[in-house]
Amino acid sequence: MQLRDDFAIRIGRRTTQVIRFTLLGMFMLTLAMFALIWTLTANMNEITQRMNNMAIYMENMNNNFINVAQHTQSMQLSVENMSEYISVMPIMNNAVVGMKTDMLSMAQNINKMSTNMGLMENSMKMMSADMTNMSYQFTGLNGYVGSMGYNVNRMAAPMKFFPFP
Repeated sequence: MQLRDDFAIRIGRRTTQVIRFTLLGMFMLTLAMFALIWTLTANMNEITQRMNNMAIYMENMNNNFINVAQHTQSMQLSVENMSEYISVMPIMNNAVVGMKTDMLSMAQNINKMSTNMGLMENSMKMMSADMTNMSYQFTGLNGYVGSMGYNVNRMAAPMKFFPFP
């Protein structure tokens, strides 16, 4: 009878050890997941900020396109004035001057658009680097979780010798 009680106590101690190590492993996995979530949230804030910057650049581009359209309409009016007043050279000269001003404004707006496109390209490169970093961190986490599964299976291996269902 004493032998059976000792055996039951031994089984209970081993079971307690397996449960403790399993809980410790789950706690470590939880810490790793919280660290991953924290990293993901930090990167999402940065991505959101860059997307907001891109929205501002797109708004600037839209304004520049509106300016180009206005200048194009102004050019059209200048050309119409030229065809109506072709016999009057001073009026024609004024229209050409207006067209020159509009063309200079268009050139400036196109230069601004080019600058905005360069800034957007830099933002996209930074986002790509951040996404690559996140992918690398997920790959490492996947390996760690696999290793933990293997270790848990090894810790539970002695329990397979007992005739419990």
